[in-house]
Amino acid sequence: MGDYFFSSRPAYPWSTYPLGLPALAAVAVLLVVFTVWTYLGHPRASRRRVFLILVLRVLVLLVALVTAVRPSVGVNENPKQPSTLILGIDVSESLTVKDELGGQSRADAVRKALEKCQPLFDELLAEQGISVALYKFGAADFNEATGRYDPATAFDAKRSDYGAFLNRTYDRWQAERVRGLVVVGDGANNGEAYAPDAEAGRWGRRGVPVHTAVVGKDTSSDAKDVAVTGVECNPSPAFIKAEFTATAKVNAYNFVGSRVTARLFINDRPVESKEFTLDREKGNELKLTTKAPETKGEYKIKVEVGTPRGDKLEALPGELSALNNHSETYLTVQKEGVRVLIVDQLRWEETFIRDALRNEKRFDVYEVIRQTDATVTDGERKLLSLDAQAYDVVIIGNVNAGHLRRAAPNFLDELTRLSATKGLGVMFLGGEYAFDGIPTDLLPATGGRVVDALSPTGDPLVSFPAVPNPNGLSKMFKFAPAPGTPAPKVVPAKDAWNRMNNFRTGELLNGHNRITLRPGGLDTVFAWTARLDKEAFDRDRRILITPNDPNALGAGTEFDPAVHEPLLVGSQRGDASKGRWLAFGAFDTYLWRGLGLPKERLGIELHERFWRQCVLWLAHQDEEESQAYARPQFRQMKVTGEQTVRVGLKKSDGTDDPNAPLAVRVLPLAPGQLEPKPEDEKRAAPLTVLADRDGRKVLFRPPVPGEYFVSVTSPVTTPDGKIEKNPDGTDKLHRGTAKFIAVPDVSDEMLRVSADPEFMRRLAEPNGGRALRVEELPGFLKELKVEAPPDLGKKPRYYPDWNRNRSRGFLPFWLVVFVTLLGAEWGLRRLWGMV
Repeated sequence: MGDYFFSSRPAYPWSTYPLGLPALAAVAVLLVVFTVWTYLGHPRASRRRVFLILVLRVLVLLVALVTAVRPSVGVNENPKQPSTLILGIDVSESLTVKDELGGQSRADAVRKALEKCQPLFDELLAEQGISVALYKFGAADFNEATGRYDPATAFDAKRSDYGAFLNRTYDRWQAERVRGLVVVGDGANNGEAYAPDAEAGRWGRRGVPVHTAVVGKDTSSDAKDVAVTGVECNPSPAFIKAEFTATAKVNAYNFVGSRVTARLFINDRPVESKEFTLDREKGNELKLTTKAPETKGEYKIKVEVGTPRGDKLEALPGELSALNNHSETYLTVQKEGVRVLIVDQLRWEETFIRDALRNEKRFDVYEVIRQTDATVTDGERKLLSLDAQAYDVVIIGNVNAGHLRRAAPNFLDELTRLSATKGLGVMFLGGEYAFDGIPTDLLPATGGRVVDALSPTGDPLVSFPAVPNPNGLSKMFKFAPAPGTPAPKVVPAKDAWNRMNNFRTGELLNGHNRITLRPGGLDTVFAWTARLDKEAFDRDRRILITPNDPNALGAGTEFDPAVHEPLLVGSQRGDASKGRWLAFGAFDTYLWRGLGLPKERLGIELHERFWRQCVLWLAHQDEEESQAYARPQFRQMKVTGEQTVRVGLKKSDGTDDPNAPLAVRVLPLAPGQLEPKPEDEKRAAPLTVLADRDGRKVLFRPPVPGEYFVSVTSPVTTPDGKIEKNPDGTDKLHRGTAKFIAVPDVSDEMLRVSADPEFMRRLAEPNGGRALRVEELPGFLKELKVEAPPDLGKKPRYYPDWNRNRSRGFLPFWLVVFVTLLGAEWGLRRLWGMV
């Protein structure tokens, strides 16, 4: 009875305590007495008429008194707030097994239980305000838009992904009031994306009980099979000669505890083999680690599992099928930007070269500083191991052969071999120790002494220009303005280097090492400097030094050995001329950075561009500044899934060009085909390129299993925005490619058809729910219908409620009663002449 109480809220002044209510009672008594006195002496009043008039007048007075006191009976109630009961129905193939009562299928048992529940759904909504959301689930791509259940739903899903259902529904309903969640199925979970126990725990921690209703019998299956369900590579993409791990996911139905051999293939060539024990029925992960190939490109990765028989792997004894004992994917192998090693003394030249390279993303710079003959540290020894580090370019600064051999005895030998056989680029810089003792196989040109002129205090008296010839302007000394530079501020490369070499306003070198070319024109000159006229210098001690022809200092002037000194020389060598080398006599190019300061950054841009171009030329990447790329999200995917391919065009600084026009095509490959035919690629319609915060992408759903080829093209443009043309008149294109594999969504539902009540119990009981049989579902809903809702804080409800906003028609009705009684009393008095 504590939930019921009497309440009154008298109007002012009758609410004044303690005199209000007694005063109201006294007024009521006086009004009754006055009314009786008024009509008793009336000449036309009979006893019957007076009685009727008095009854009506007292009733009117009673209505007025009740209105003044406003009495109510109060009831404390939990508020009925709308909520939702979520039911998820497993519609996978395993529910077609006929092991329910009377030989009916599990799906039919579920349908009959839901038919019995339908009237209860309506009662829950009417009596408790609980609406029911019915979902079907199976594969990992569950979503609310396509996941609504209806009785005609086919039970044919290839997966029973309980974790995905619990995860997606939590994300959808976490901000709304949920009374409970019921999962109906056989518990034969074979999802991989989410852990069902963890996802059910999220519901439980939110206070929403997870109930389960299991269908089917717990019977074991005799089917035995090993299935490689997928292969993933990490990292992906991988870098040249760096280690990567291929992880094969393997299911072992009725083969738990078996020993198997897993073999890793790269482009069908076996590279690694290892034995494993299959510890679990599902989700075994077999990891095989090896090194990526030495050249960049797309490589097919295959993992095969079985029992070794000679050079081959065969199916395990009693295995259902050997067709699913392997799986394939693709791995992109790329350069790790450009890996550069600098070996030098600690000096300004080395510092600014390092900074110029590190300021751009594509360069991965390592340095070994050899100031003295001190003992080499373990870290330096590791960096000097050329075979292990897979450098693209090695820059040797102001150190001689003795310094290098004391640091790493085999360093120069390895450098010579790798330069000739692997295409490792090598560059030598000037300095007092430079070029000394370097083998001619590594440095074909001869490096000599430093050429300079110093005052007694050590200050330079002579400045030397660095003049690029046509070879240099097209390679190391080419210069382009930063993207977006206004047209009036665009400086051509030739004009920029002419400004640098102006004796009055430019920034010249203080000295250089003399380089002697090999006879026969075997070395290519990229830049030259003025030859020092020693006699003229000694005679008048002038600071300025010029060649015989002052007009011949212009950038692009051909090298003349009669009047010029070679400053930057190089050539190609080794297998297929893949190795490149440079010898640069300068040792203070950091002086170039002062050109134009503080108003301009021209000198800084020229210095950084020069050093980047030198490294790119040595690494055979000087023609790859702008690169189109395609990066599939999945290198192996189910044919029913959606592929996301990230696409773009890299600018010279390594960042994406968000405005570059892109044409993206995805084409199927025939068996054994490496690329689609050019005419097929041209005929294919480009996909729509979308943009989001992570860049640009295309979406694609493979229609059939097989290998797919992604092509991304973008026109090559000149600095003024015009499209470059090929000799045949067609547009010159940047092109990026990638491959991926779509595999059939093979069902393993029917390999393991036993119901799993224990799995369903683990979902329910730790999270406040009940583990039921499917036939108990209607009874559970009946209990829920009469169950008190959660205590959300009781609120009083008043009968009647005198608040005009909550009266629900009572106040208008009360006014009608008052007017009716008062009108009847006045009408009778008028009829009887007692007015």
